[in-house]
Amino acid sequence: MNNQIKGMMYYYTQGVIYSAKIFLLILAGLLAVSCIICYLLLGTDEFKMYFAIPFATYFNVGIIGYQLVKGNVPFGLKMGAVRKNIYIMQVYFMLLYSMVMAVIGNVLQLVTELLQKWIGIDNFQFTHLAMLLSDNPATRIVVDTLVMFFIMNLLYLFGLIFYRTGLLGGTILLAVLLLVVLFGVFEGWLIRGVIDVMSNISWMFFITLFVLGIAFWLIGYPLMRKITVVKTR
Repeated sequence: MNNQIKGMMYYYTQGVIYSAKIFLLILAGLLAVSCIICYLLLGTDEFKMYFAIPFATYFNVGIIGYQLVKGNVPFGLKMGAVRKNIYIMQVYFMLLYSMVMAVIGNVLQLVTELLQKWIGIDNFQFTHLAMLLSDNPATRIVVDTLVMFFIMNLLYLFGLIFYRTGLLGGTILLAVLLLVVLFGVFEGWLIRGVIDVMSNISWMFFITLFVLGIAFWLIGYPLMRKITVVKTR
């Protein structure tokens, strides 16, 4: 890793820390409010609350992945960074950010579970994709990292397409994807595929997502190779 990549990595990291802190404070606040509600409703028949931290962190990394292009590439180019270095640095950043958010999300869950056990809250339950495999902290961290890396690269690719082709090109892409999804739902093959995958889920599914994330990153290289500081409108 050369000095230019290290410098941009530091800049990207510092730029995202503030927004990550706000997101985590909001998430912790939601957890606290949920726990208070569950405590007040202890003993209420059939009341049970479910909370999925990963869906919040997945949403966060998607936004960060999309903003990697619009918010940071023009600055890097203006500072004289080589496009290849920007491109390589971004995949390092996405992998690192996915891992950090996976660890923090699972630490929040563990701390909340310990507090609930100490207070005696038994009507609050966390849900996680790892429950389809073996629900333990290590599994949750690995699953979250693989899924978030996939999401970040997918939204990063969308960001590149919108940046290079403008609103028109991005809208056409989203319209095509929407048509494919609707066609798959109406024909039934998309629903059957989702059911088959979820009923036979294994580590290979999450590894495939990680590989797809790398593929999305590679697909974005032609778009990055001639990118400029001027965004297409």
